[in-house]
Amino acid sequence: MRPKKLHPKRLLKEVNYYMRRRGRPIKSYFKTSKRGRPPKYPDDIILLMLFLQVIWKLSFREVEDFAVNIFGRENVPDFSTYYYRLKHLPSLLLIDFLNFLSSKLLKKYHKRIVALIFDGTGFKYDELYPLKILRGGEIKQVKSHVKTVILSAHLGNGKRFIVSLSCGRSYSSEVKLAQEVLNFVFHSNTVYCYLKGKPVLGDKAYDNEEFISELLLLGLKPYIKVRESFRKRVVSSIRRLCKGLVEGNSLYRKRGMVEGIFGEVKQALGSYERTKDFQIAQLFVIAKFCVFNLWVLALVIRIFQTVSILDLTLRS
Repeated sequence: MRPKKLHPKRLLKEVNYYMRRRGRPIKSYFKTSKRGRPPKYPDDIILLMLFLQVIWKLSFREVEDFAVNIFGRENVPDFSTYYYRLKHLPSLLLIDFLNFLSSKLLKKYHKRIVALIFDGTGFKYDELYPLKILRGGEIKQVKSHVKTVILSAHLGNGKRFIVSLSCGRSYSSEVKLAQEVLNFVFHSNTVYCYLKGKPVLGDKAYDNEEFISELLLLGLKPYIKVRESFRKRVVSSIRRLCKGLVEGNSLYRKRGMVEGIFGEVKQALGSYERTKDFQIAQLFVIAKFCVFNLWVLALVIRIFQTVSILDLTLRS
């Protein structure tokens, strides 16, 4: 993935189309009061600056200069106003934008989907910590962590994209986050109609009867690895169904393909968020997966325009 090849004006066009389609400003998503700054700048430019900040790994001051060089001073807020607007940006709006992008990809590729895969990962923020050298209870003391569970779609030719995701605080339950993803998918009729009847892969972390039942009610085929040992046998009929699907088909071997998405996103956009606030870090994480889908969408429609760093020199 080479996200820096996504032209800012192309990103703005995609955001503008989404906001017109929503027909609802960001300020109506949360409780408003007479206090605070009036929304002078449109919501589109706030979302665009968020994507530019994630793609180019900029600070709040740097992304202001970056956007001014492209769109002009009169169209771009200063960094303090941008931070204030970002604090009031609901994460559900970004998730809905991700679902909007995935629906465009599903419309083209839904017949070629081989498997849907659930998996979770984490992103650091506030402070760098070496998880590799921490052991036992020391790991549980790390709180500056954004837990993310994604549902990815994989095609037979190796292409893949994000269908939806959910974020939580450090060490949140992956099952509960995955249930939130299912709620997002179910309430988005455009996405749900393309996924019905598809196989869903997941490791032992998703071996939960309630979660598997939800997959069956949605018309999905659960290829979930079940926990089993010499002393603990599989008794539940739902879990026996999953065991039979996994053992009777080689499809479950494709579950590891989701790790390629995590590696590609973290290598291109980073795995550490330079902020001390969980809400801002959560927005950065969701924006990274939105950028991944934007890159896949750009490959589909063949729109490329390299942004020269010499033409968009940041002001010191």
